[in-house]
Amino acid sequence: MTHYLSDSYNLEDINVASTFDELSFWSAQFGILLFNNLTIERNIKILDLACGNGFPLFELAQRFGSSCQVVGVDIWTAGLERARQKQNVLQLPNITILEANAENLPFSNEEFNLITINLGINNFSNVSKVLSECYRVLKPNGKIALTTNVVGHFQEFYKVFREILEKFGNQSYLESLKANENHRGSKELFSQLLELAGFIINKTIENKFIIRHSSADALFNHSLVKVGFLGGWKSVVKVEDMEEIFSQLEKELDKIALEFNELKMSVPTLYLEAKKLEK
Repeated sequence: MTHYLSDSYNLEDINVASTFDELSFWSAQFGILLFNNLTIERNIKILDLACGNGFPLFELAQRFGSSCQVVGVDIWTAGLERARQKQNVLQLPNITILEANAENLPFSNEEFNLITINLGINNFSNVSKVLSECYRVLKPNGKIALTTNVVGHFQEFYKVFREILEKFGNQSYLESLKANENHRGSKELFSQLLELAGFIINKTIENKFIIRHSSADALFNHSLVKVGFLGGWKSVVKVEDMEEIFSQLEKELDKIALEFNELKMSVPTLYLEAKKLEK
């Protein structure tokens, strides 16, 4: 009997229920972008950098199938532990999970056919070193595919924040806000870094999506904002000025929410694919 006809998951098992947990709205947007543009192949070896708690690692292993081997790498210990719990349930034979630094990958030269980096490129402290390592471990004619949010994300929020800081009159706060807004890369920057590492760009897809909230309170208390953005926004100003500035910020954002019946935040997205040419 074909093996999948005899296997099924017990949905009453709490570990199974936990494995099929919710993928965040944020991650899903970039996952769609990634899988809509990847070339699906057989008999290749894939490296998923910054695999976190298992997305898109497990989806890669299942989409590409058992003829392919997929290795997930991250330095987030807790995230990898969650990924291993999922692997205990899913029992996918073509997955390996490793804790390793992307700046010093524990692999031989020319080992992989495809490298994916979904929402990870902005989190590396030395992007050039990571891309150099990717080039080293990628086979000739292999590809690297990355997705990320780029400069311009949440531009509606930054506009209001900037106006408040201009009125506050502290130039250093404005400089800090600019640095916070621009620390995420652009299509041009990532393309240049890939080319400097030796890659040839062969596909670029730009798009955007909108995140909508009912109020400033809803925005600031969203789990995505609290884990990924709020700390950076708070670091723009000194502790002694934080309450005053953020109270003004909340007030101005709520004015917009009342006028338009919602707060809209734009998120520009990028899919960038590059190839390592044959020697």
